[in-house]
Amino acid sequence: MAIITISRDYASGGRKLGRLLAKRLGYHYVDKSLFQKIAEDLNVSERTLESFEKSREYRISNTFSKLFSQSYIQRIVGHDKSVVEEKEYQTSLKNLILKTAEDDDVVIIGRAAYFFLKDMKNCYHFHLVAPMDWRKKYAVEELKLPADRVQETLEKSDINHLWFHRLICGNRFDDPFLFHLTLNMSFIPIQKAVEVIMSVANVKAS
Repeated sequence: MAIITISRDYASGGRKLGRLLAKRLGYHYVDKSLFQKIAEDLNVSERTLESFEKSREYRISNTFSKLFSQSYIQRIVGHDKSVVEEKEYQTSLKNLILKTAEDDDVVIIGRAAYFFLKDMKNCYHFHLVAPMDWRKKYAVEELKLPADRVQETLEKSDINHLWFHRLICGNRFDDPFLFHLTLNMSFIPIQKAVEVIMSVANVKAS
């Protein structure tokens, strides 16, 4: 019984590995469902939340939100208030990750879960990396990204990934001591990576 978090570069096989790992262990697998819960908790649409998480240019607290009350904004624009406040996002994300971890036996992908759960016992954190050329090949073959745009997509994703983690975790976002193990996915097949993670976390297949 354990909590396993997987932080990863985009197109390094994190979601595929996470699903395989959760299936082997009989654990719950969490990634997109957490995203939906955050949107519901903040009373914004998933599109608005996605804009916040993926774009450095998206301004969290805009002039409109500073001038008018939240109730007024909701009355004008409906369910989606069109603004994600940095502090409330961080609080919602932290609370949902902590609540998810309470159930134990879970594999959590991304969302800086490793940072919020860094002091929790029986929680193991893994980071997946891979060279750009490997990730480009994986993105085209596994994620079906257009070959002529894959480089641009990965580079933009890396920039947004950096921005997001700095925002949520501060200067310690890339501290290697927060992880039990970092895996270079260009050196190890995904099935083998599952075995390695199970060994480090000292968990057995169900």
